[in-house]
Amino acid sequence: MMEDVPELLDALADADAARRTARHTSCLRGIRGVPPGDIARVTAELYRADPPRLPRDATDIDRGFGGAFEDGLVAIGLLATAVADAPSHALRLGLDWAERTDDVTTADALGWLILAPSTLMTSSLTEALTRLAGHRRPETRRVAVAMGLGFTPTSVEGPAAAGLREKLGERSIRIVDHAQSDALARVCSRFVSDAAPPVQKALRRVVRAWADDDPRRVVRWASTVKAGLPRMLRDEVRRAKSRERRSS
Repeated sequence: MMEDVPELLDALADADAARRTARHTSCLRGIRGVPPGDIARVTAELYRADPPRLPRDATDIDRGFGGAFEDGLVAIGLLATAVADAPSHALRLGLDWAERTDDVTTADALGWLILAPSTLMTSSLTEALTRLAGHRRPETRRVAVAMGLGFTPTSVEGPAAAGLREKLGERSIRIVDHAQSDALARVCSRFVSDAAPPVQKALRRVVRAWADDDPRRVVRWASTVKAGLPRMLRDEVRRAKSRERRSS
């Protein structure tokens, strides 16, 4: 499955795409320079050709994640299609990958598509938070925050979602139908004091998505934060209060 990915992606790479990606992505695994649409198309084609199964394909997919930036997104996209059938296997791979992640695009895709559904299915949120929250690398901690996106009914974005779209036959997909507010409160409480910009930016997005579906719980959560909220989160809570008043 993944053995053909480097050749497929190299054929689609170009210097302009590499420069555009490098402006907002720094990845030690390297950047081939493949446009997101082509990453999505390769992911969907690979799924159609041979839908992944775990544990059968775990080693192959894991090896693919260790390739370049774009290879990793394809690997995440393929693993996402197998989470429902083998959530414990997917969780183990996802946590291992999180500790190797050093860019925010990979972090968001990994948290949203892999760790969010696998932790929900296996009741393993505590394990994921314990393992990732104290990591020295902010991008790894961002993976844990990005799980929160998968705990909201926000439509999944990014090229790595192409595998799930292909599997489900839907252009717009969500991990859950309504906000998992208890899980969201735990994630947000764990990272509310983390001052690293990649973490805080992701947390703001999570709180906003949460407030879109359950503003009352966002306001209630904010009242429990004893150390106070960073300014960008205070803005989101004010927005949640306004939504709560309008819905009353």
